[in-house]
Amino acid sequence: MTAAAAALARLRPTRALVDLDRIAANYRALASFARIPLVGVVKADAYGHGAPPVARALAGAGCERLAVALPEEGAALRAAGIDAEILVLAGFWPGQLPLLREARLVAVVSNAETLRAAIAAGSGLRVHVKVDTGMTRLGFDASELVAAADALRASGAAVEGVMTHLASADEDAAPTAIQLDRFDEALAALRAGGHAVPLAHAANSAGLAFLRPSHTLARPGLLLYGVRPRPLSPDVPVLPAMRLVTQVAQLREVEPGTAVSYGGRFVARRPSRIATLPIGYADGVPRARTGAGTCTIHGARVPVAGTVCMDLTLLDVTDRPDVREGDEVEVFGGAAGPAAWDVADWAGTNAWQVLTGIGARVPRVYTESGTVAAVASRY
Repeated sequence: MTAAAAALARLRPTRALVDLDRIAANYRALASFARIPLVGVVKADAYGHGAPPVARALAGAGCERLAVALPEEGAALRAAGIDAEILVLAGFWPGQLPLLREARLVAVVSNAETLRAAIAAGSGLRVHVKVDTGMTRLGFDASELVAAADALRASGAAVEGVMTHLASADEDAAPTAIQLDRFDEALAALRAGGHAVPLAHAANSAGLAFLRPSHTLARPGLLLYGVRPRPLSPDVPVLPAMRLVTQVAQLREVEPGTAVSYGGRFVARRPSRIATLPIGYADGVPRARTGAGTCTIHGARVPVAGTVCMDLTLLDVTDRPDVREGDEVEVFGGAAGPAAWDVADWAGTNAWQVLTGIGARVPRVYTESGTVAAVASRY
């Protein structure tokens, strides 16, 4: 028995199964589509998939740049032995400048505070500058951009790129085109001010459908993991890389009128079979899935029964007499569904939150070439 298989045998059956081959294949498909270098976005623990193993899989597929949200995330990747260039998208706090330097991270300067900190840091700090083109979140106004770049250059900081963030690329092409026009105007103003712009990037996953000749990088996130933005998504062949699974822990026969789970929100209307699963909202099953949605057993959908608990979820398997204790249950991600977007719809959220909401106590099990390659668990 391999070390990974031995570790797997010690775990509870609730697991996030991550196919690293699919992540690599998704990256290659996106790179072929974009035809410019890609920054693999691995923030939020690689959208819940586990940042170090995903980063290694991306490197093996040819990815040379990664992006995180926080300096702490970048430092954790360095501690895990990841040597790729790492861009910190959501900025930094002035007190984190030593961490940026120690971990060899590329900072994003996006407001007056980070600009002052970068100027004080001076030479040796590598930065990208962010311009706000319509997200109305982080970023300099277009009228401030050239002055910010001037100040950074005067301080000795290495301005390596310029970026913006698209607000509606997955929903509406018209405002996306306006943002990209503003971005092109900002790039032109920088060049007119004597600034070289070696790297320019705006496109997230959905934004890959709106690439322009001025873009020299793109930053896909959701599509790397095989989940499509919607309703607008580029036509790239990707497949989900994660399945969230568990097993039936107990089967119970109940009489009509029996209340099930907290609050008695499910009451049996007929003689029923209720399956208890060792997974709950602390693991990534949204509590809003209560009374809504399904899981899959033996390739068939079965409904959630009653209130989702912190550690347990119940299913009504009355119409599936073949279900036995110990049977595998797909919570989402398998070929028979549900998909991450199905769970999002039932919970009134989006696929990003479903993926990143998988609890830290859920072990991640990594497969390559069809075999278990690694197991990551905090317990």
